Amino acid sequence: MSKKPSTPALQAAMARASKAQSGIRAAEERHVPVEYLHLDDLEISPFQARRDFQQIEELARDIAENGVLQPVLVRPLENGRYQLVAGERRLRASRQAQQVTIPAVIREMTDLEARTHGLRENLQREDLNAYEVARAVLELTALQLERPAEEVQSELRGAAPAEETVRVLGEVLKFVDKDLTYLSYRRNYLSLLRLPDHLVAAIEQGAPYSAVLAIRSATPEQQRQWLPLIVSGEWSRRQVQQALQESRQAGNSAQQQETTTNSWDQQMRQVSRKFTAKRLGTLDKRKRQKAQRLLDELAKLLEE
Repeated sequence: MSKKPSTPALQAAMARASKAQSGIRAAEERHVPVEYLHLDDLEISPFQARRDFQQIEELARDIAENGVLQPVLVRPLENGRYQLVAGERRLRASRQAQQVTIPAVIREMTDLEARTHGLRENLQREDLNAYEVARAVLELTALQLERPAEEVQSELRGAAPAEETVRVLGEVLKFVDKDLTYLSYRRNYLSLLRLPDHLVAAIEQGAPYSAVLAIRSATPEQQRQWLPLIVSGEWSRRQVQQALQESRQAGNSAQQQETTTNSWDQQMRQVSRKFTAKRLGTLDKRKRQKAQRLLDELAKLLEE
């Protein structure tokens, strides 16, 4: 695939997003007044990479006592309202703390700049879970390639992704302070995007993604029993793999036992068809005595 001519434009958008972040920090350092916006005038960004907004009670209590110390970033909309670009946890916590307004820095941004800034801001956070990192990296890569995320995801799962796709993914991974490479992202993160909702929810609740990936091969009943142990931290990937191995061994043993039982049933049916008084009458004396002895031994065995 040839290099897309829109890449410089996207890089410019990234630079403007970075400049906006620097401007916010500089404004805070100079104590430049920010605008206080009514919470009802703010709309959630459709470009939010974060999915987990649990456990914000502590932040809400702090905001109730001290207010919002770091302003959120918004952009004005044509309808007179504002769209949140960065700071959704602060917004949610403010609503939970029953605040009326929130300090905000207002910046004019295009859709591209807002989405780029939101993804970059999230990728540089330390508290994103593995699924959120996987999703944000994919979306920012697709954004730069100007292609649907599902299409890029399918290509990355293939045997030979295009050089341009790999290059852009590598550039995006540079924003992530997690020592991620193309190979490690593809091996450890890309598969997270194919998980069913209940396994994604487990990751969002704090379950190690490696343990969640390991439990994919478990039965629905096993997943129901084991997921709480993974989420609570009692089980790691090693415990999941050990439980799966023991389950397979128990299954093999049960299957072998069933096979043996079926074999005995078949043999007994064959013997019962042949073991008749008429058939015994055709045997010589030595064979009749041997048959009687075997019958006696079988009767004693079954009585035990």
